[in-house]
This record gives sequence, structure tokens and C-alpha cells, in this order.
Amino acid sequence: AKPGSAEKPKPPKKLHAGMNSFQWDMRYPDATDVKGIFHSGFAAAEPVGPEILPGIYHAVLSYGHTTQRQPFTVKLDPRLTTTPAELKQRFDLLMQVHDTLGKLNASLNAAMDARDALKKEVDAKKVDGDAPQQALAALDGDIDRFVTLDIQSSEGALVYPPRLRAWLSYISEALGEQFVKPTPAMVEVANEFVGEADKAIATLDADVASAHAARGHKG
Repeated sequence: AKPGSAEKPKPPKKLHAGMNSFQWDMRYPDATDVKGIFHSGFAAAEPVGPEILPGIYHAVLSYGHTTQRQPFTVKLDPRLTTTPAELKQRFDLLMQVHDTLGKLNASLNAAMDARDALKKEVDAKKVDGDAPQQALAALDGDIDRFVTLDIQSSEGALVYPPRLRAWLSYISEALGEQFVKPTPAMVEVANEFVGEADKAIATLDADVASAHAARGHKG
């Protein structure tokens, strides 16, 4: 795959006797994504994993009690002058943003699950009082504050303002566009949004805890 490209190889077909072919995009696994999100480019690009660093890797084939390992070398395009240390800086920052995006998305999923479960009990009048309503309001507000789920087309980003999920996605794509060392400005912006995501994760986790407590509230 090209730098910054979200193109993914076709999934392998079912194994069969004889020769089987597998294609690797030389990327780390994708991050967890938000359930129900529409991949509209800027507003919500697919959270593909960063490209691997140049080096020696192994293809491993296990069958029955037999395992075979075959080494192969991944090299940088010889036309590029980026040093191994600069590539490592790029990779580390990309992985930091990627991991943070995955954690934020997982917290958003947990928040949506908690909201659905609490709303179901409120509608069924299994819980009542102020606590459930306050917990629902907090979940609604914070989920909407960190991700846009109203976008359902590639033109949606022109209508709805970007949320934190979108900014992290955009930063990841910008960092991955070229195999070069991140500029100080890029590092500063990435760290700023990673910090914002850490706060968002804490907020969503607190909302989920409040929702769980409200489901046991009977007053």
C-alpha cells in the first residue's frame, strides 16, 4: 500500500489443497472503529494500521505439528533519503495516534452500549428518577461531542463539523502521507489531540459508570 493509503488487500479466499496465495499490506492491524460510522474520508476514514518499519520479517506456516519459517526483508524505496531514526520517529507518532484512536473508539462503543441499555430500561420503566435521565443526557451529549454519526454519505463532512474522532483520523492520514520525519508542528498537533482524546476517554468511561449506577437506581 502507498503511504497514507487506506486501500486494503482482498481478504484471502478459503484454503484449498495445493498452492494458496496471501497478500499483506505491510501494515499493523486496524484499530477498533466506532460502530455504525460511515467512512466518509475526512470525517471518518477507516482506521488502518501504520506501515511497518523496514527490516527482516518472517512468514510462518503451521500445519499439524509442523511449522516453517521463511525470512524476508522489507526495504525502503532507495530513492528516499529518510534515515532509520527518522522513520522510527514517524512510526512511533503514527502508532501513538493509532492506539489512541482505537481506545477512543472503544470507549465510544461502550458509551453507546451503555446508553442503549439504560434507555431500554427507562422506556420500560424499570428505572426512574433523576439519575437515569441525567446519565442519558451526559451520554448523548458526550457521544455527540466526540464523534459524528449523522454522516451517511461522502458529502456529509461538508454539512457537519468535524469531531475529535475525525481530527485524529485526519492527523493519522497527514502523518502517513510521506515517509519523512514529522515536523515539530505535526508532533505538537498530534500530541495536543492525543491529550484531548485521553480526556475524552476518561469522560466517556465516567459516563458509562454513571449509567451502570443509574440502572440500579430505583428512587
